[in-house]
Amino acid sequence: MKILPYYMIDFSASACMFEIRINDYPVITQNIEGQVSTFIPINYAILESGKQTISATMLPNVGEIQLHKKADLRFKIMLFDVTNDFKFQKQFEEYQSKPIGDQKLPIIKKNGVFEAKVPYKLKAWKNGSDLNDIKDVKQKLLDTYYNLSNIINNGKYEIFQKKITNRELNMVTSMYLSNKEAQTRISSLISDFESNFQIMPIMKENTLLFIYSNGKTAALKKPNGESALYLLNKKTKEELMIDITFYIPKGKSDFEII
Repeated sequence: MKILPYYMIDFSASACMFEIRINDYPVITQNIEGQVSTFIPINYAILESGKQTISATMLPNVGEIQLHKKADLRFKIMLFDVTNDFKFQKQFEEYQSKPIGDQKLPIIKKNGVFEAKVPYKLKAWKNGSDLNDIKDVKQKLLDTYYNLSNIINNGKYEIFQKKITNRELNMVTSMYLSNKEAQTRISSLISDFESNFQIMPIMKENTLLFIYSNGKTAALKKPNGESALYLLNKKTKEELMIDITFYIPKGKSDFEII
């Protein structure tokens, strides 16, 4: 009997800023001054069956120059079968950082490889141009973010939905979502846009360019690792991050959401 493999990372972190990538694609980036522990799905970063890479980076909290003595990161990859319900299958690639203590460390990195078997193949960013060869790539991406901000601000949600088509196709395919579940994802996001949330200005001088997927995708982020594109409900002070990445398909010149 075939299973629907659903890969997740079970992780906990404390007193550090950290990032975990699957196949050089970011699946979680957080600046944690206290402690956090949760599960996140990673199928959308697994493009096809075979060997997958995982990398984790621990950095000092924003404003610090060395890792806190209590900085800690632990993670393990877990495989579930979601054919009927979440059924645990196995775990692998477990990592636990060593105690920092009095060491003065600016960064810790961990790299690994694991085998995954999935019933799909995603094109995703495979046919993307090498962004390292693109001139003024940060300004080009900034212009793309500004354009997307205007689309959301002006309530042009049909255009927004069209722009995230490829991204959502990847999500629907890799996460085994039904058409109804796929539409609910988009409807929920647009509902948030309409619930007293306003796009916040993107400050060029406070925005960092990150290139991922071995040069194929990129995103703009704030120094704390959060997306540069976000909305704020000024009444409730709640923030809504629009965490998306972009690529330039070969043969084209403009960034597209992927």
